[in-house]
Amino acid sequence: MSPAGKITKHIIKSEEPPAFLFLGIVSTEPDYRLSVMLNRHLGIDLRKKPEEITETSGEKTHSWSVFTTAPSTFSLISNRSMGATLIRKLKNIDFLLQIHGKPDRKQAEKLAASLRSIPEVTAVFLFDSRDSGDRNIALLVQ
Repeated sequence: MSPAGKITKHIIKSEEPPAFLFLGIVSTEPDYRLSVMLNRHLGIDLRKKPEEITETSGEKTHSWSVFTTAPSTFSLISNRSMGATLIRKLKNIDFLLQIHGKPDRKQAEKLAASLRSIPEVTAVFLFDSRDSGDRNIALLVQ
């Protein structure tokens, strides 16, 4: 408290993370195998980043693997880690394929349709970051 007994209130403003589109991929394949399949199918070069997305809750720390292209066009992010889910509202989604930049919805829908033709991919869903109310969506912005 200040000397006069008044409480000083400070407001910290933070910008909303930029909106982006991402695909939710359902597949039983491990992350490294799925990244190879996407590399071959899309003609890209996803590589594992040494830094993972981490979250600490209580005494537990969870980390999710990230594969990205250089320059950063796509990022493949695991949505599951030892029983924990990165985006809790998408608990049935195994992987997130983030589309960097400003893709339009039609291009993203074409990409989703293309990925559905991979036999090891069970399903692909298109999401907009603005529609997800999950607080962890900000962890995807890198």
